[in-house]
Amino acid sequence: MPAVAWLGAEVQHAYTEDCMDRKKSVRIVGFVYAGYLMRYVYLIIVVPFYGRMLGVAGYGRVLASMSLMNVIWMLVNYGFSPVGMRDVSKAQSVEECNDIFSLHVSARIVHGLVGGCIGLIATMCSPVLSQRPLIGVLATLLGIVSGMNLGWMFQGRHQFRTPIVIEVFGFLLSLVLVLTLVKGPDDAVWVLASLLVAGVASSVISYGLTIYQLGWPRLRLAGIVPLVRNSTMLFLYSSGSVVFTASSTYLLTLLSTPEQVGYFGAAERFATIALALMGPAAQVFIPTITRQLAQGDVQGAHQTTRHGAALLMAYGLLIFCGAMALSPFVLPLILGAAFEPSAHVLQIFAWMFPFAAFNEFVAGYVFVPRKKDRQLAVVGIASGLINLVAALILAPRYGATGIALARVIGEAMLSVMLMGVVIRLELISLVPGGTRALGMVRVACGLRPETRSAKGE
Repeated sequence: MPAVAWLGAEVQHAYTEDCMDRKKSVRIVGFVYAGYLMRYVYLIIVVPFYGRMLGVAGYGRVLASMSLMNVIWMLVNYGFSPVGMRDVSKAQSVEECNDIFSLHVSARIVHGLVGGCIGLIATMCSPVLSQRPLIGVLATLLGIVSGMNLGWMFQGRHQFRTPIVIEVFGFLLSLVLVLTLVKGPDDAVWVLASLLVAGVASSVISYGLTIYQLGWPRLRLAGIVPLVRNSTMLFLYSSGSVVFTASSTYLLTLLSTPEQVGYFGAAERFATIALALMGPAAQVFIPTITRQLAQGDVQGAHQTTRHGAALLMAYGLLIFCGAMALSPFVLPLILGAAFEPSAHVLQIFAWMFPFAAFNEFVAGYVFVPRKKDRQLAVVGIASGLINLVAALILAPRYGATGIALARVIGEAMLSVMLMGVVIRLELISLVPGGTRALGMVRVACGLRPETRSAKGE
């Protein structure tokens, strides 16, 4: 009887602890999404302000400089952030965290020097930015500062609230500076200067906290090449998708009419916002799963992975239904009756959302914590090529709907390839309902049911 009572107490304690962890996770995810919401509040304020104060030409320079900034950011950040977050999640001591911190800072400084040279060359080669080269220089510096951010370090150490608070501080500081300094069409340079000051201030805070907790980074060249090599696969996967997404509108300008470009651009903006809302949850789930695997809690990692899958799948279906039902009413209401064709384009985009949710789950919650980077890069590149071929075939004939359909085809093919890799790696048990569905398929095809799962943990 005492043994039974002790066992019952242990089970009750484990159940209570699991409920507490679940409630804590829900609070953290809610906090992250609240901080993410500030981005959209910030954009709602500054975008109309830029258009009204800077005019078409001035705002065009800002958009061109921000595009350059994003390219430099991508080059400096490379694939270091997910690799660093994964390594920090597994670290067992402050010294090990400091070693990771030192290596990543060293690598980003080297990439920052390369990115700075590329930014200066791009500024002088751009007809828009070369007229005001200071804007291009500031955009390049802003890209380097953004690429040096330490959000990955805080996420890897499960300090999820810290980067959100720092980011909100940066938004508020830049908002005050922009509203104070930008007075007319010739003040585009002050937009970049304000963003740069806010970025530097946020970096000072984040680096100050990290140095206080871990110590000063020990800059070195040794280890940078292996880090770049280890990060290349994730960089190829992410950059391929980012490059095609960013170039979709430009590609349509080469293959269709300006009206079709406008319809597609409006619908794509809403689709991008919907897809971006999958990101904050990954900031919590990926380091949590990685740490559970590093600590040997495989069952806990499986459970967390399935919880993340349920969340993403539900969100994908929700925005699919919302886009199909509300697009004909919401888009003309917000953008005007002239953009009614954009509603049909967004309804085509809606079919992409469930596939994109599944791809985000497999890539971020299954492959990244388990170091399946090479497989991820291969399927990502193959999907990007399929996407590009489909766009070249469909866009000239169907315009905006054609290139939207190409995006759907690309995401669907990526889902098929990722599912194939998941089955081959025997990780199908991590997909909710995957084991049962695969068993039914095997039985229907007359094959022997597979009993093993979750290989390679």
